Amino acid sequence: MGFVQRFTSTPSQATLTSIEGVNIIDLPVPTPTGGVNTNVTALVGEFADMTYGIACDVNGNITTNPNPVQILSSADLIQKVGGFDSTLGAFGAGCGNGFVELRNKSFGTLVVCPVNLASATGCRFWRSLPTCTSATNPNPVVPVQPAVVQAGYLFTDAAHTLERLKNAQAINFSSLVAYLQNVDGSVTTGSPAATNSFTSATGTFTTVQRPDGLVGVQPGDILVLGSLGATGANLTNAGQFRVVSITNDTTIVVQAMNGVNFDFGTTSAAMVWRLHPGSTADSYGAGPSPNFTSQGTFSVAVRPLTNDAGTGASGSNGTWAASTVLNPVVAPPALTATSADPLSGLTGSVGTTAVAYTALVQAPNAANASAIDALYTAAMQGFLVDAAPASTVSHIWAARKSATIRSSLNTLCNNVSARAGQGLTCSISPELSASAFTMATVIGVVTGSSDPGVGANRSERVFYNWPPAQTFVPEASNIAIAGADGTTVTNGNLDTTTDGWLAAILSNLDPEHNPGEVSATTTRVLQPLIGFGRNVPYATLDINAYKLFRASGICALRFDKTDGPEFQSGVTSSLVNGQTHINRRKMADYIEANLAIIAKPFVKSLGTILNQDNLVTQVTDFLETLVSADNAQNQRIVGYQVDAKSGNTPQMLAAGIFYIIVRVQTIASMDFITFQCEIGESVNITTVNAAPNAGVGG
Repeated sequence: MGFVQRFTSTPSQATLTSIEGVNIIDLPVPTPTGGVNTNVTALVGEFADMTYGIACDVNGNITTNPNPVQILSSADLIQKVGGFDSTLGAFGAGCGNGFVELRNKSFGTLVVCPVNLASATGCRFWRSLPTCTSATNPNPVVPVQPAVVQAGYLFTDAAHTLERLKNAQAINFSSLVAYLQNVDGSVTTGSPAATNSFTSATGTFTTVQRPDGLVGVQPGDILVLGSLGATGANLTNAGQFRVVSITNDTTIVVQAMNGVNFDFGTTSAAMVWRLHPGSTADSYGAGPSPNFTSQGTFSVAVRPLTNDAGTGASGSNGTWAASTVLNPVVAPPALTATSADPLSGLTGSVGTTAVAYTALVQAPNAANASAIDALYTAAMQGFLVDAAPASTVSHIWAARKSATIRSSLNTLCNNVSARAGQGLTCSISPELSASAFTMATVIGVVTGSSDPGVGANRSERVFYNWPPAQTFVPEASNIAIAGADGTTVTNGNLDTTTDGWLAAILSNLDPEHNPGEVSATTTRVLQPLIGFGRNVPYATLDINAYKLFRASGICALRFDKTDGPEFQSGVTSSLVNGQTHINRRKMADYIEANLAIIAKPFVKSLGTILNQDNLVTQVTDFLETLVSADNAQNQRIVGYQVDAKSGNTPQMLAAGIFYIIVRVQTIASMDFITFQCEIGESVNITTVNAAPNAGVGG
């Protein structure tokens, strides 16, 4: 018998031989290295809600500020970037509508970045809270409800009802209850003024303890005064006001919600009233300078659809003048003495600075233009950061198609891949429009060397997809939408490019798989496709066309009579030998990203033999899991070699450079299954696999 000793690192020989017994060396398990998610796919596109593509400073200036955001579900998509907006995107041409690009697709992990189509200055919006119940009861006639004005809500200029403007961000009104109320309010009638004083005998305006943790009335809070169910002063003075300042414990200064001069209709010392936090009724909420004359409070980004010249025109630039009143095109129900809609009294206003309308960018279904190209390019810069989720993206595509956008995606992939641990690839497609592709020249165009052909952006990181396909978008039903052939459709069957469909497949497959495979995964992803795009020359899409597509580097959609929609050839746009297969590029990115993760903890550590061996061991362990020799079902590579000797010299090691040469043989997909058949009565059989009692020996 002897002693038992346990060590958490390899001890010296002297330690092991210091006493007879059993030595247990309990080494920590290597950190799992399969954490790189190659299924993270990103879309840059035009969305109703541009919150994650813009920023608003303290002066109310709206600027481009791309912040890619992960989408967790379909409901999360609506909450973060809005729903379907038929005025976004050049349907049937350059596309651009982010919602349509995502509709009917499934993703392993999805990240989106909205393009900034908003004007450079914002607006302000407010609603009316329920009136007080009676002259003696300050409680609201119905409970205050939260409300959301979804991005893309349509407003009109109150003075020019043909004009149209949409909010480019969701507006959220809270349901915070009144933190102070009573029936002792005093107001005094007089000449109309920008502000008036409100007094309460009981007050506590500077000392009230609020449920939101603040103390005292705050500038921007909402005063609800009077009752529509009362008579006398409580009726004539009934209204809603914004707190501008707090004079003392019993007096506050208020203004009308729209900032116009006002006076109280009747002097009274027995007004019913209550106070709510500003977020319940004002898009700005509470803040240090809530006054209606402060441009910084007009912080909601907007996208005008017309130039506000009075005719509803959208073809030329214009401005929505300062202080323009914005009314909903469809007004919510008004307040009554006994009821309130969550959006009763919804109103907006342009601030002290006019809102500019830019036709080339903001017109409904704006066509491709250099101004839009520039906004897409700016949005893509949001992926040149080290922060998640942008840094986790492995594949990207853009909702709009143009020469500049295709080239920018190519450049982005090269830039990200050169500086990030995670390599980036992209899908691109030509525009849908029939004018770009006539029946006689379509194949020549897409296989051509100049844009919009595949040859303009050749790279193993660029996957070129054609032809387009149709899918059903129920939100587009009964709305006139342009088709790819120049017609207008209202049945919801929309033409879409196929770069997004390939992106969806790549987001659902492990990187070693050919995206052209026919499997349960690819069949599920492509199931919503209902046919080729309206302008596709079906008659020319025979086997010879697909041979040409493959040879040209086009990952082309095909409808197989047995298997349905599939990508015929999983090829990159590169024609360089060894760089033509999508799964090779994706698997290389996956392996290299994991090698980087393994190596990072060793960076700047001492170059001891132990550290070098530990690093090589972890690299080998990772590659061994990809071979999966003990479980053929999990095999992901054919084999590997790890060489940590031949690449190193004493001089390099002294310079802090440690080379590990890694060679990996990936698994080729069975693209060309070949049967050599001889079938007939005269075939000579020497070894027979025959049916029982077939009369043949063997």
